[in-house]
Amino acid sequence: MAPAISMDFANSKLSNKEKHKLRKPVVEKMRRDRINTSIEQLKAMLEKEFHKQDPNTKLEKADILEMTVVFLKQALQSKSSVPQQAHSDSYSQCWRETLHFLSLNSKVDTSLLSLLNRARCH
Repeated sequence: MAPAISMDFANSKLSNKEKHKLRKPVVEKMRRDRINTSIEQLKAMLEKEFHKQDPNTKLEKADILEMTVVFLKQALQSKSSVPQQAHSDSYSQCWRETLHFLSLNSKVDTSLLSLLNRARCH
């Protein structure tokens, strides 16, 4: 029976370039597996959104990524409009309270109040 050569001994005889060539396919497979796992997770998370588009279509990886981008853009756009509306509402409330306060003071000229009211609209 021929003597068994251990992997450590065999690897020690290989040059760095040869080791790199041996590792490259393994590393590439691990990278592809990570990508595929992430795409499957996206598909699972957004499955309801995908079925709204066309429930009978088998989605390719590119479709999943494109639809995820669209979904995220919509989510971010709607999220950013909420603070803007809150700011606008607060600003209008502040203007109303300011004009009300100034109108209570009999020494404030009505033309000034009218001017301030017009400025608020612009």
